[in-house]
Amino acid sequence: MKSEHQLDLPRRLQIEFSQVIQSKTDSEGGEVLADAMWQIFVDEYLPAELSRDIQPWGRFKLLGMSEKSEMGKDVELIARVLDNGQEREIQGIGNGPISAFCNALQSTGVQLQVLDYYEHAMASGGDAKAASYLECEIKSNGSNPIFWGVGIDPSTTTASLKAIISAVNRAQGKS
Repeated sequence: MKSEHQLDLPRRLQIEFSQVIQSKTDSEGGEVLADAMWQIFVDEYLPAELSRDIQPWGRFKLLGMSEKSEMGKDVELIARVLDNGQEREIQGIGNGPISAFCNALQSTGVQLQVLDYYEHAMASGGDAKAASYLECEIKSNGSNPIFWGVGIDPSTTTASLKAIISAVNRAQGKS
C-alpha cells in the first residue's frame, strides 16, 4: 500500500485490513494480488470517496463543511452530508473539527468516540493530498465495536472527516 498508493497504514489498521483480506480469501479462495488488494481496500475503506452513486458507499457521504474557530474557544462546524440519499446539514461544537463533527453526527443518531488518529502527506508539494486514519468506537445496540476509517483529501480536516464517515459506514454495514 505504501509504495504503490502512498498509504502508510497504522499497525492496528494493517491488522484489521489483513482480516478483511483473509475473509475474502476464505470465501473466494486463491491468492490476492496487488491490484485486487487495492480494490478490496477501496471497497472497504474508500467507497464514498470514489463513488458518485447513492448507496454503494453506505449511509453517509460528506458533501462539504465549514468551520468557525477563534483562539481559546471551541470550534463550530457545519457539515453537509448525504444521509441515506437525503442531503442534510448537521452542526456540532467541539475542541477541534474532529470532535465537533462527532458531536454533529449525534443529531443523526450516531454515537462514536475517536480512539486513535494518524495522518500523513501522500506526496510533497502544494498539491499533495493528506491521508487520515481514525480508529473509532461506534456505539450501537449496547455494543461498542471498533472500526478504522480512512479519508483522503487535499485538506487534512476534510480527510479526517471522511475517515470518520468511512468508519461509521463500515460499522453500519457490519451491524
